[in-house]
Amino acid sequence: MASRSLDDLKKTMRRKANQFLGICALADLDVLIYCTYRSPEEQARLYRQGRNIRTIRGKADELREHNPALGDLLMSVGPQHGPKVTGAGPGQSLHQYGWAFDGVPMRDGKACWSADDPMWQIYGECAVKAGLEWAGNWTKFTEFPHCQEPGKDWRKLIRGLKV
Repeated sequence: MASRSLDDLKKTMRRKANQFLGICALADLDVLIYCTYRSPEEQARLYRQGRNIRTIRGKADELREHNPALGDLLMSVGPQHGPKVTGAGPGQSLHQYGWAFDGVPMRDGKACWSADDPMWQIYGECAVKAGLEWAGNWTKFTEFPHCQEPGKDWRKLIRGLKV
């Protein structure tokens, strides 16, 4: 299970996450950070959701070029059910390195998941003000909950990731 603890973030990322929460509070936006660290195994399970085996094998081959154990891990977690929730395989998400978190705006104690809810725009603006990269601005695979440290590249981190 993924961690919710800000203590699992790198020190500078933890500082930005706290700054983000403060900016959200000033904007009268209640936010729940529900994922900080995510293990490579959990990331493999999430990646497999909604994908066929051909696509999964292709991703495993790609991962083996960077870190053979991660490609093997992706194949070993078995079938997963549900919709696609991430474009990142194990080792390809900054969650595995302490450089990302996922959050959700809250209204009356309930998570607001609808992408049409205007609170997401406020969430994104607060993230950017805190010096974060907001994945709601991405064009290839938009992920409204995801915020990460700008300039960090999993391609530079993956070779040293332990499985």
